Amino acid sequence: MSGGAQGATLMPAWDSDTGAVAVLAVLAGDEAYGFPLSAVREILAPPPLTEVPRAPSHFLGVIAVRGQIITVIDLPKMLHLEAEQTDPYGRILLVDNGEELIGVAVDRVIQVYRMEPNQIEYASAMSAELSDYVVGVGRVPSGSSADAEDMLILIDPVSLLGGVQ
Repeated sequence: MSGGAQGATLMPAWDSDTGAVAVLAVLAGDEAYGFPLSAVREILAPPPLTEVPRAPSHFLGVIAVRGQIITVIDLPKMLHLEAEQTDPYGRILLVDNGEELIGVAVDRVIQVYRMEPNQIEYASAMSAELSDYVVGVGRVPSGSSADAEDMLILIDPVSLLGGVQ
């Protein structure tokens, strides 16, 4: 992304008083990712999926949630990560992409972090394939020691899920 994250999904999530944003941290493969909490409508234990023939590899199928049919994508495959075995702690995030709800399968939900602007480094130069999906990197406290930090790759759900077909 050039010029910072001016059009990124995280911008509307900023709290106007403090500049902080709530980020839901998840695991996909071996990496930690963050979605703006304002875009996540619900977290589900994986219900039975209905597969769709000849769908792209990142397309897991569809689920019914309170009578609404929801497309479910595999986040690791969408991000071109190596496939892992199914995690028994896996969840489906119902994420608002600006037009509809999309199910995003993740290996594990970690927690919600309140991130201040100084904890986020916006993406300026990344691979062209991922730059549209990634807002930047967030630094969050590590559980290992008081001074340690972990990194979250911050996802723009509108860009990531806008092209889901």
